[in-house]
Amino acid sequence: MTTRPTITLGFTTFRPETLPYANIAMRGHALVLLEEPETPGFEAMLRNELPVDEYLMLTDFEFPRYAAQQCELLKRLHSDGVRVRQVHPWMDRLAAIHEFFASGKGPDDLPESGPERDVYERERTWTRSLMDYYESSATGDFGAMTEAVRRFAAEDAEKIRDMDTVRAKAVMDASGDSPDTYVECGSIHHLMVLLMHRQLRRTGKVRVVHLMEEICRTHYGRRRLLPPGDVLTYRHLLNAPPDAEAERQLAARALAYNRLIAKEESSADVATHPHMQNEAAVIGFVKRLSFDQCREVCQRSGFPTKLAPQGGTGSTQ
Repeated sequence: MTTRPTITLGFTTFRPETLPYANIAMRGHALVLLEEPETPGFEAMLRNELPVDEYLMLTDFEFPRYAAQQCELLKRLHSDGVRVRQVHPWMDRLAAIHEFFASGKGPDDLPESGPERDVYERERTWTRSLMDYYESSATGDFGAMTEAVRRFAAEDAEKIRDMDTVRAKAVMDASGDSPDTYVECGSIHHLMVLLMHRQLRRTGKVRVVHLMEEICRTHYGRRRLLPPGDVLTYRHLLNAPPDAEAERQLAARALAYNRLIAKEESSADVATHPHMQNEAAVIGFVKRLSFDQCREVCQRSGFPTKLAPQGGTGSTQ
């Protein structure tokens, strides 16, 4: 009897404290597919032909401490015979568009239809929505800011949907005949579960792992932590019935959350799970705030200057 292939979707936040759990989850798989665009020097780094610090200098990583420690983990997996690949076609296409524009070409030079045009149009709309938020934040009008966040969450959900649809197909193509494939997924990309079930149908199995679930259940009684901005985005991803008041409150709490959450990588011992502790404390605090109290938090500490979108890491204008 033919063994049905298994695809494990490993949901994570890109923080050093997740890596011991990623190590456990990834082992036992023949293939690991990272949620990363293709980067120069990656294969040489895996083969230990390029030092990790030199590899990291070739690309701008948002979380450098995490990236450095993950590289060491991936090198060990590679040396043990696990194939490791970067699979994020949306970001690969976005990088190609940036290079295309850098060569002196413009949007009118892109094909009128096709993957590059799709990425460009989605990213342009997404970026416009993000710019609307920045413009509203400059006015200090909290009501306008919350409306901008609501609109951005809807646009972010559309981008996530398109991004995950493209990646799900690429995962199937990349997994090929591998009997066991581990797919790294950022925590907001839970739509991948449904998409991979559709892709595999009766030909394989989908397994879902939240890397920090055991710790999260032990300390906070739940499978995972959901910041208010993620909840707002999920409402759109899951086509929840419109509820203007609920969305307005979530947007206000998301603004307060973004102001209070620690944004830099912690240097504390990862065994203490500093980022999860901080996230849980801030979520617990803001979920008790009214709309006006969220406004007060932002006014006292200064309005957020950066909205941290969960759907992607790049944009075209």
